[in-house]
Amino acid sequence: MPECIELQSGWGLWVSGPARVLVEGGSVYASGYTVEAGGEALVRGTRGFTFYVREDSRLCVHLGAGGAYRVVQEGFSVVEAWSRLVEDLRGRGARRIVVAGPVESGKSTLTAWLRNGLELCVVEADVGQNELGLPGMVAYAPWTGRALVLQDVEPAGGFFVGHVSAEKAGFLVVSAAVRAARACGGGFVVDTDGYVRGRGALYKAALAETVEADAVVVLGEGGESGELSRLLAARGLEVVRAPSPGLLRERSRVDRRSFRQRLYAALFSRSRSLVLDASLVGNVCPYTVAGDAVAYSCGSTVFVESQRRPEAGVWLRPGWARGLLAGLHLSSGVDEPALVEQFSPQRGRLVVRVREGAALEPGSVRGVTLGWIRLGDNFVEEEHLDPGVYPEAAAKTRRRRR
Repeated sequence: MPECIELQSGWGLWVSGPARVLVEGGSVYASGYTVEAGGEALVRGTRGFTFYVREDSRLCVHLGAGGAYRVVQEGFSVVEAWSRLVEDLRGRGARRIVVAGPVESGKSTLTAWLRNGLELCVVEADVGQNELGLPGMVAYAPWTGRALVLQDVEPAGGFFVGHVSAEKAGFLVVSAAVRAARACGGGFVVDTDGYVRGRGALYKAALAETVEADAVVVLGEGGESGELSRLLAARGLEVVRAPSPGLLRERSRVDRRSFRQRLYAALFSRSRSLVLDASLVGNVCPYTVAGDAVAYSCGSTVFVESQRRPEAGVWLRPGWARGLLAGLHLSSGVDEPALVEQFSPQRGRLVVRVREGAALEPGSVRGVTLGWIRLGDNFVEEEHLDPGVYPEAAAKTRRRRR
């Protein structure tokens, strides 16, 4: 049964998902737009969201497992500041915007506000916590109408990065973000990750410069936010400051891994096998096949894939590619996520799993990149590898979790 709350003007209702919120009377302000009486909104799991009441209202909340809510009487200063921010950016004519800030500073929430207020395409460049549902990719979604959160927006496509850490693969994130910005075909707002310390600030500057941002909105005051703003401004970028919401629900690394695990499951739990030519794989060292053995020449090192230990070279057991996230580069110009089942140079074939509903055939795939995330049972991330060519990347990186 729903729990209904009477709220006075100037109050707010903070809701932690999963939950469904119905506006039975009055109206609330959410994500830069008004939800009138009779409307409703979904708050996803592991997320917290505040609905601000502009007139006396009645809200009814249907809570899922782990969901919660509480009445709050603060936060309107942020609402007012973000509303002014939208108007300021509109007045500047800013149509290419990058949102940056530390971890859990409200970047995705503000991105949704800017999307709604300025009617912009979204570029989701947070490869580790991709709100558009494609982990390890930069996704984009043209403007199709207002949405409470980015998870409610349907992506039009994505570009493969192959890792969930911008610290490891920032150069690939920048490249994919540029492709996504071009695919938007007009104005866009880029949601980014929380990697802003040290080299992270330079990475954010490179991303903003490369997409030719009109403005970079930096969330938070002092500390990392201040240093990031200083560096961006020193490089000639237009920096706009914005306050962080004070009612965010902090997520641990376990929460973040669980979030990605759910996204992997959504992609591949209902999937089908696709058989491709092994020669389509681009990031693999040159190799020769001799019987059941494959010799990969990676610079001065030779890796030998065989059942038995070879007399010379670094020994690799067969099946080293199984479970790797992969990106299929399609003739349409976008990428499709895939999961490697088998890479067999001896048989000249690559077998991957793709989304059951993905409308693609072998002839539509013009190339493949093997990613650096390995999934195990139940789509748990078993290994994070350093980006590079295979099989060298698999042999040189120690087993790790993030």
